[in-house]
Amino acid sequence: MKKANKAKRIVCAVLIMCMAFASGTTAFSESNPITAYRLDPDEKISSRTNKKYLEEAVIKLMQEGKLTKEKAEKILEYKKKRADELSKLTKEQIRALKRDNKKNSLLGDLIKDGIITEEEAQVIKAKLREMKDIRMNDGMQGLVDKGVLTAKDIENIRSYMLKVREERKAKLEKLKTMTAEERKQYFINAKKERKDILTRMVEDKVITKTQAEEIDKAIPELNRLRHRKF
Repeated sequence: MKKANKAKRIVCAVLIMCMAFASGTTAFSESNPITAYRLDPDEKISSRTNKKYLEEAVIKLMQEGKLTKEKAEKILEYKKKRADELSKLTKEQIRALKRDNKKNSLLGDLIKDGIITEEEAQVIKAKLREMKDIRMNDGMQGLVDKGVLTAKDIENIRSYMLKVREERKAKLEKLKTMTAEERKQYFINAKKERKDILTRMVEDKVITKTQAEEIDKAIPELNRLRHRKF
């Protein structure tokens, strides 16, 4: 019983680190190289997460009395209309939107078009974060329950993520002292050497390849790490 409780406590600690890596802003961006690493509760939720889970979040908030039925219907109708419009675009048109960075977030557009207020957007974001916390926690705890990960494995993962976070901080400080040309070269090199956190942990013998594959399946949202520059 004590071992099980310890594993659950450690899972919660690792969950916090996973959330920092999975849903935070990109620490190293060529367009904004000195972005601070964020861990605050107002962390931006990815637009992909918004689209996939918005309907569920809105329905839950309506059931909880935090959104009226009329407001919930307007949000879902807007979401459907936007999806229909995007479905009519060609792949090239969609790529052009992404290149031009003109495709705003769904919640941002809902605010801009007067469907919801800023306050209501914050309520929806909080629900999306709560739902994501549950998915991440269930995924990690499931791996412990299945015997894929032990309490020691979880602790090792947590320590490794803390180390990587410190490496990021050090790189951010170094970037502050670089010239524009040096930063450009840095990002060229970083892109070539980019690795996701699970690959790094396997290479550094923190977890096995099999464990990495199981984590990847149990917590697919960690796949976003593949687009990070570690």
